[in-house]
Amino acid sequence: MKEACAMQALFKPHCSFRLGAVVIATVLSVSTVQAETSASENASAAANTQVQFPANPTAGAHYATVTRGSTREELYTSHEAIAAARAGEPLPNGTTIVLEDFRDDTLFRYVIMEKQAGFGEQVPEHQRTGDWLFREFAPDGTPNASVDGSRCMSCHQSQSANDFVFTLDRMKAYSD
Repeated sequence: MKEACAMQALFKPHCSFRLGAVVIATVLSVSTVQAETSASENASAAANTQVQFPANPTAGAHYATVTRGSTREELYTSHEAIAAARAGEPLPNGTTIVLEDFRDDTLFRYVIMEKQAGFGEQVPEHQRTGDWLFREFAPDGTPNASVDGSRCMSCHQSQSANDFVFTLDRMKAYSD
């Protein structure tokens, strides 16, 4: 019946009215989802600007190297974070994890993951990774404004049992 009504909408005014109402409802629904997504992305971008490039990004413990093809990632964090991981405790507020991303042995970027009390409250609930925020930086330490950290958050959400850190086991196994 609906197909027949849609097919005959040009010829029967009552059908075109119903078809028009469906189209308007669909457009409004899509617009609402787009507006909510845009607001969510803006909130993530604003929150992630709080993550600053560390004065010495490779200070602390170099606790892991991850290699995938021609990509090599070097990971650093504080000795306090290593101690908390070994003790089976959540990583402390103030923890920074630095990922140096090398492509074909050339530094491509830094990704900084920082945990601070209240950081999570600044991000929409469906994007939260505890109190962690993420930010990407160029090799010279300048922020990459085209990346808001939401992609990092969406992936790290799967690690809620590990304080949202993929390499927590490497922290536990680290030895000086």
